[in-house]
Amino acid sequence: MIRLFVFSLLVIVLALWATLYVGFPNDPGYMLISFGNYTFETSLFALLVALLVIYLLYRLLVVIMQWINPGRLVRYGKEFNDKRKAAGRSKSIEGLLYFVRGNWQSSYNLLTTSTDDKDANVINYLAAAYSAYQLGNKESWLQCLDKAEAEYPSARSTINTLRAQLLFKSGQLEQCVAVLEQLRKNSLNDVTLLQMLKEVYMQLEDWNQLALLLPALEKNKIVDMQELATIQMRIFMEELYAIFGELGTDSDKQSVVNQLAKRWKKAPAKYREDEKIVKHYAELLTRLDEKATAAKAVEMAISRNWRDALVQLYGEQDYGTSEQQLLVAEKWLKERPANANLLLSLGRISMRNELWGKAKEYYETSIKIAPSAEAYGELSRLLKHLGEVEASENYLKSYGDLIGAELPELPMPSESKVTH
Repeated sequence: MIRLFVFSLLVIVLALWATLYVGFPNDPGYMLISFGNYTFETSLFALLVALLVIYLLYRLLVVIMQWINPGRLVRYGKEFNDKRKAAGRSKSIEGLLYFVRGNWQSSYNLLTTSTDDKDANVINYLAAAYSAYQLGNKESWLQCLDKAEAEYPSARSTINTLRAQLLFKSGQLEQCVAVLEQLRKNSLNDVTLLQMLKEVYMQLEDWNQLALLLPALEKNKIVDMQELATIQMRIFMEELYAIFGELGTDSDKQSVVNQLAKRWKKAPAKYREDEKIVKHYAELLTRLDEKATAAKAVEMAISRNWRDALVQLYGEQDYGTSEQQLLVAEKWLKERPANANLLLSLGRISMRNELWGKAKEYYETSIKIAPSAEAYGELSRLLKHLGEVEASENYLKSYGDLIGAELPELPMPSESKVTH
């Protein structure tokens, strides 16, 4: 194209030179143009030169436009923009790869500098937030989530689900609950939200809210039958404690006792036989000075469903009904003469009745059947008070060898005598 322009320029110059050489210097010619009130006069030579100059400028402009090529400029601009976007995507991909590897610092740095990548913006924010959490930078992960929520409101549910997870992991349970409860307004049966709510309520020991959540947990099969039963039992125990907690408010002691008895009566049979629940209920009654009622609750549970732990509790606690307890326990002994735990409890109950010889026999029999630290310890301290020091020290050594548990407070003989 440039060669064509140069060639045209040479032709025009030669034509001008030939024209001038042939005759224009002697007779340049004359031209008159009249239009209305206007007239234009010039020589034919000047007109020819002007036309040639215009043609030359036109050809020059064509050459320049063809050389610049606006389409090429647009194409160059598009290629530059594509390269810039490709660079952004490369940072996103590299950042996510670091994220998968657990390189949190590199992941955070790359993901937060590639947020102009429209294909991965929300993902970048979420992954960057988790990376910041792993780095222990709470301000940064909150900032990432806030930016994501502001720029991508349509992804608010996903963003706040991650927010709740990070708040939970950070131990900010109250804030976590607030986020989850807000999310649940739009997703009543979202399994992830329900699972998280269950965990948070359990850690907060918010049994009332957990009780309200149970139907949804069961409906969506988030808890199996065993876990459901465990949660329901814990909620029941907390209900009992809540009733006990009313003491000292507007409720008097007898009102609290009556409410406890009423709730206990309505409880499922399996609760009134469960070791932990019965122990909890008996403890509350004992603190209310309703020891006889507590003893009855333990006796009924043992009679319905034998539990060695409850039998041991029956002997450990002073329910103020030692004579009656001795009769009940000896009745059990007829059915289970070789139960070491029952014999240990009988020994302790005998001590409360100041039947030292009977207590000694029960302890010795318990040890013969199944030696235990507690039986050794009880027999050792009884023998010491009975004046049998050497025998006491021997049993005390066995008690120490078995790393005995703390023994309950029991009455001891004041003199070296045995009552049968």
